[in-house]
Amino acid sequence: MHDPNIITWTTMVSAYTNCGRPREGLKLYTQMLESRTQEPNEFMYSAVLKACSLVGDAELGKLIHQDMSRAKLEFDTALMNALLDMYAKCGHLRDAQQVFNAILCKNSISWNTLILGYTKEELMDEALELFNQMPEPDLVTWNSIIAGLAYNGSPQALQFVSMMHRKGLKADAFTFSCALKTCSYLNDLFMGGQIHCHMIKSGFESNIYNISALVDMYSNCKFLNEAVKIFDQYSMSCPVTQGLALWNSMLSGYVANEDYTKALNMIAHIHHSGGQFDSYSFSIALKICIYFRKLRLTSQVHGLVITCGYELYYVVGSILIDLYAKQGNIDSALRLFERMSDKDIVAWSSLIAGCARLGLGVLAFSLFTNMVKLDLEIDQFVISSVLKVSSSLSSLRSGKQIHAYCVKKGYESEGVTTTSLIDMYAKCGDIDDGLSLFSCLSEIDTVCWTGIIVGCAQNGRAVEAIKLLQEMIESGFQPNEITFLGVLTACRHAGLVKEAWAIFNSIKTEHGLIPCLEHYHCMVDLFGRSGHFKEAAKLINDMPFEPDKTIWQSLLTACAMHKNQELAKIVAEHLLATTPEDSSTYVMVSNVYGALGMWDSLSQVREVVKKVGKKEAGKSWIEITS
Repeated sequence: MHDPNIITWTTMVSAYTNCGRPREGLKLYTQMLESRTQEPNEFMYSAVLKACSLVGDAELGKLIHQDMSRAKLEFDTALMNALLDMYAKCGHLRDAQQVFNAILCKNSISWNTLILGYTKEELMDEALELFNQMPEPDLVTWNSIIAGLAYNGSPQALQFVSMMHRKGLKADAFTFSCALKTCSYLNDLFMGGQIHCHMIKSGFESNIYNISALVDMYSNCKFLNEAVKIFDQYSMSCPVTQGLALWNSMLSGYVANEDYTKALNMIAHIHHSGGQFDSYSFSIALKICIYFRKLRLTSQVHGLVITCGYELYYVVGSILIDLYAKQGNIDSALRLFERMSDKDIVAWSSLIAGCARLGLGVLAFSLFTNMVKLDLEIDQFVISSVLKVSSSLSSLRSGKQIHAYCVKKGYESEGVTTTSLIDMYAKCGDIDDGLSLFSCLSEIDTVCWTGIIVGCAQNGRAVEAIKLLQEMIESGFQPNEITFLGVLTACRHAGLVKEAWAIFNSIKTEHGLIPCLEHYHCMVDLFGRSGHFKEAAKLINDMPFEPDKTIWQSLLTACAMHKNQELAKIVAEHLLATTPEDSSTYVMVSNVYGALGMWDSLSQVREVVKKVGKKEAGKSWIEITS
């Protein structure tokens, strides 16, 4: 067409926008402006604003807003609603509120658009305030509020459903879906059952989305049998090719109830039935792969993801990166990460955590640096991962750089971050800075207390570790097994037998905990190193479980240290009898016999090694006569 008029241009822009190609519609609008043959009117502005809202182009939307003001079109309620919708969908709610205030003749669309905008941004206080100001809220308004509350897991969603019923407004399929979502989030099986009954009475039981919501609700409330019953009832008339939402709900239900085998079988059934997976299906399938930890299964699902074109979709891609990183396949994770254009925090944190776990500290820190340069949102789990990298590399400088970043962003007071910082300072040998950080905390939990106590233990500050344990107890916090292990380790390194024994006994008598194998190992090692062999033997004999190899090895090492040949022979024979397949045991026993000058015993061990002989396992009992 040689000279299209404004009607033609507007029709073409609207057509592209309505068929899901808004960017091409905006290109046409730009071409029209560049041709300088036509001036946009209110209909063109409305079409372009819709396209802007779909692609999130608030900048172009603001330019149109300026053009509308110059053309004095603010009195057109329909056009102002389109402008309001654009700002709301682009997340520019301050601009949206200003447009709303400027609309002289507000209609229900005006109110509902802004309320929906607030609910989508999880600004429920603002949405509720607007709802209360609205002269006559309609069903769309009620549903917008209920949906927003349901999305945030608020019990108020159910209260609004009840209020709506009392005011004589009939709930529709969407209302029931939101109410069931809330029950699912709250694990409220009783209320969910009531809504189920009301839904049947209202004639909405056959709606595919409500059936899916029912399956979700019963599954999340751990009533899987009822969820399967509903699924079986309706899946016959709703095959996977027509109702993937229902199948996804059942799939999610199996995973939520840890029935991964049935979930995997359902994935196979969907695939063989010709069903087209969506991003949600794939995200569940990949979570199943994480559970089974099978690289072949992961590769098969990944291949299907690529075939269906979802590999670079950020939700699926992020889970794939997390999966490969957890399986140790960091190369595949990196290749996928580099191809993704939209990388969310899950993709970044999964890759950084994977690198840290595999000892690729330089790469992990490089990724973190890139996140900072791109000004991306960094959560405390990313911080924790890179601090572990600094700890493993003993890089105090990089650790302090991360600490400075945490202070700048206000993360320093968060529990996980604080504990990671203390751990970093301890492992980098700068426990004084760790103690300074701890002393500045306004809120301290058990994890923080344990972190600083373990840090003192790692740096040989036993007296401070004991003092901190006492302060922790006096502050009303209950030490856990790790806390006590930290203090006992500190005492072991410092040779504080009396203090360690008192703390060990208090684990059970004062704190109601059962000492674990590691606690016993600390005490046996400490008694042995200090030459208290009778106490070490009695402790081993009184243990409520069988001592492991490390306990016997600790005692054998102590025998060598204190030249105790009698006990060394008893312990060595027990070790050889209980671990005849372990070559390291023979090496250790030989070294101890050699160090103690027990040449006959050493010769016997060597003969056993030559013959690969085995002895019967001995009883874990020691008697010391002197």
